[in-house]
Amino acid sequence: MKYKTHHILKSIARRIFREEEIRLLKKSYSNFRSISLNRDVRREVMPKLAKICHALKADEQALFQDVTQKIIEFINQRKLPGKDYEYFYSANARQPTLYASAYACMTLSLLGRLNSMPKDQKLGWIEYFDSYQSVADGLFYDPVVDSELFRKADWWGARHLALHMVCAYTDLGGKPRYPFRFLEEFYDLDQLKNWLDRIGWQSAISHDDDIDNQIMNIGCLLQYQRDFWKDEQAGLALAYLQKYLLEKINLDTGMWGGYDTQDPDQRSRMVQFAYHLFALFFYDHVQLPYPEKVVRHVLATQNEFGGFGVKLNSSACEDIDSIDILIRLSPLVPKLKDDIDSALKKALIWVLCNQVTDGGFVFRLSEPLMYGHPEMSSDKNQGAMFPTWFRSLCIAYLVKHLGLSPSFTINRCPGYEF
Repeated sequence: MKYKTHHILKSIARRIFREEEIRLLKKSYSNFRSISLNRDVRREVMPKLAKICHALKADEQALFQDVTQKIIEFINQRKLPGKDYEYFYSANARQPTLYASAYACMTLSLLGRLNSMPKDQKLGWIEYFDSYQSVADGLFYDPVVDSELFRKADWWGARHLALHMVCAYTDLGGKPRYPFRFLEEFYDLDQLKNWLDRIGWQSAISHDDDIDNQIMNIGCLLQYQRDFWKDEQAGLALAYLQKYLLEKINLDTGMWGGYDTQDPDQRSRMVQFAYHLFALFFYDHVQLPYPEKVVRHVLATQNEFGGFGVKLNSSACEDIDSIDILIRLSPLVPKLKDDIDSALKKALIWVLCNQVTDGGFVFRLSEPLMYGHPEMSSDKNQGAMFPTWFRSLCIAYLVKHLGLSPSFTINRCPGYEF
């Protein structure tokens, strides 16, 4: 019996060591890939950053005119010939998608191109959007990308798309045909509490959990339902959600979760998580506690190129998540204004560096991306509609904060643009 026990323990030990070796090998390979990628990015990006920096100092107006014109040309290239409102996501796409149309609308609005659009054309775009909305739940269903993932996920999918759609409708001066009836389950405050109580608020909540995107989608759509549909119950549910979230803030960081702030990956994740929840407070002008703590942690996420990610080729999401927080909290932390402005000037050059040869922007330089569906994919250094809109929005916020000459149109709507 003793021999058998010893043999079993030895077998377990060997298995553990093998698994540990595999884990270390995977980590080493991942580190090697990261080092190799950073080397390639560095070689590609350094001259481009220097060129943009020089152009910004020499003639910022000419620089932004060039950037804007390239964006417009990129969007025009994505338009389905003979159709007014149908767009392809990237040069890879074979079918137009509702997501792509919304991104085109929101980007053109930022650039001021909807201001001169005839009213009947705007109404036509609104009717096009309406054709995808479900009367049953108020969500939008595009058969091209509809799937199990589309209905379950929140980093992409039905609820995520809905939050984009309200922005596009606002840009066109309208609103959806039907209210968001799927939100009614959250009007039951006991049910809302039970949902929130299942979250491990003291833990380092991973990207896989997707709960931060879900809270943003639901919370911001509650704001839209409250303000645009005058729904009092939506307002009550939102007020409860905001109060609950304030009580869960980590006193040490001013954000949520039990992240190791000395670990760059965890610190970055903490900031991204906070961005999704802060939107509920920024839009309603609700005071957040510990703004200085938040700002110091966010400043620490900036890398040497000016982006806000652990990898040098930081993503569109990583960048705007940190940039948005710094801009909105800047007035509350005057003693850090110089640090914030310095970081944001550097960030502007980096964000502009993500515009590629086709005129669009990329999610990450030197990496391809499939965004939820094959019809929403882009090759390495190929422009795509989502990052083109998100980085354009980021540029609009940066230009406004830094007091630069270009004029962007920023409308007020819950979620991303206000």
